Amino acid sequence: MKPHHPIPTAKIMKPSHTFRLVLLMASICGISVATASVAPPRAAESPAVSPSALFNAGNAAQRAGRPGPAILDYERARLLAPRDPAVVQNLAAARQKAGIVVPAVPAWQRPAHWLSFNALAVLISGSLLFANVLFFGRRFIPGFIRIPVRGLAILPLVSVSLGSAALALRWNELDRAVIVAASPAGARLAPAANAAVSFELKPGEIVRTEAVYGDFVRIRSAGNGSGWVAAAAVERIIPPAS
Repeated sequence: MKPHHPIPTAKIMKPSHTFRLVLLMASICGISVATASVAPPRAAESPAVSPSALFNAGNAAQRAGRPGPAILDYERARLLAPRDPAVVQNLAAARQKAGIVVPAVPAWQRPAHWLSFNALAVLISGSLLFANVLFFGRRFIPGFIRIPVRGLAILPLVSVSLGSAALALRWNELDRAVIVAASPAGARLAPAANAAVSFELKPGEIVRTEAVYGDFVRIRSAGNGSGWVAAAAVERIIPPAS
């Protein structure tokens, strides 16, 4: 009789181990996203992209009577320094002078604007990393303090939830753009120079980009709907990744 050899079975990973592995992968992904988001401004701490340089460029454009580039520079400076009173004040003054009305942010959404995109990315990735430290390192924690440490595990989960909600509320800001033309830009019914103009956009007006076709960009205005404008007449506040 041939000897009986047991059939090897696949080792099943325990649910707790699976959860920890997923948490570790999420943390690594979060750190990668935060690094990609934070690296450009920090790596380019050259005067070209600093809040003060953008603020000064906006002031120069405003003095030169170019409201579009001025508002664009102020908007970019506000992204890097969202709570700088001088930036906020000059941006509001430039909008008022250009006759630009921006819908007010609802009170319940204002906390989502307290931090910049970079700060939100750091908050989320740091919270994920802290949660990993608690989950993977709890076996090395003395038993008499494990219960308080378990209570601390709620904090990174709350931070991740709040940070993700803030990013979701502000996600459409990635497509915000400014009309930088020196004169009102015509929004056409089709991406062609001979297409009929359905409405006009003031220099400095904020729009949202939706698509690109040749030398034209389809934009959506808060008050007039969508239309096609020349690509040279509009510039995104957050430049697309090259």
